[in-house]
Amino acid sequence: MSKTISNMVRGLPRGLIVEPSTGCTGSCRGCPQPESPVSLEPNSFMEWLHARPADHTTIHFAGKHSDPLAATALPELVSIARKRSSMVSISTIGLGFTDATAGLPVDRWILSIPAATGESWLALRGNSRLQEFRNNLRRISLEGCGMVELVLTVWKPSLGDTEAFLELAAEAGVKNLKRVFGRFDPGGNHLGRVENLAIDSPDSPYLLDEAGVPKLKGTPAGCPLADTLFLDARGTLHPCPFCSDNEALEKNPSREAWQTSMKWKVLKDRREFTPCRWCP
Repeated sequence: MSKTISNMVRGLPRGLIVEPSTGCTGSCRGCPQPESPVSLEPNSFMEWLHARPADHTTIHFAGKHSDPLAATALPELVSIARKRSSMVSISTIGLGFTDATAGLPVDRWILSIPAATGESWLALRGNSRLQEFRNNLRRISLEGCGMVELVLTVWKPSLGDTEAFLELAAEAGVKNLKRVFGRFDPGGNHLGRVENLAIDSPDSPYLLDEAGVPKLKGTPAGCPLADTLFLDARGTLHPCPFCSDNEALEKNPSREAWQTSMKWKVLKDRREFTPCRWCP
């Protein structure tokens, strides 16, 4: 609570999303991966946190076309985060767990899948690793620290996977569930391509314009990540994970960089960054 109040007084965003590595554990067909993935240096992470006028309320490890479990330094990064925030969480595709990562002292695990049946999994990922995910989900729910949340990201092939998703959760004893629609990626990165979007669902946030390009059905109020910033694996601070290097950024950890980032919240709520036009 004290960290939250301190952030409010200073006008600082309460949360920080951190990308530990540009590598991934998914091995998905058609998804290009860097030959030499970049990993966030613990010293760089520590410098950013030390430069901040107040500790974060939450630090959330997640990937951008990547996965935190690909980072060999993840245990050290989590240890640093625990000392400088009130809550630490990890979002992962749930593949590539080791004894070291499964036992990490986090408050919350978020495991996200694009499909809950073998057929739709194969259609989206191009491999048959659903059983591996199933085993890892059971393991983390029984042996891991913190709360476990299971998320089904709905794409066109997995539109009918809700029942299988509920069965998967029940099997592992996971009760915190969420079902969300996949986000359009104008860069054409793997799952976010237009052909994978569940456009035909009446609940989809998208429709196609005359040129066949997805657009939001309406303009949402504000930004769902308005109170959160993104630190990528290269140690660069961004307004959010979807902003490219052509948008606002800060490369050097300093008190001034954090103060500059405070101005991004208003721009995000106004949806003035390029990725905002596709963010539900």
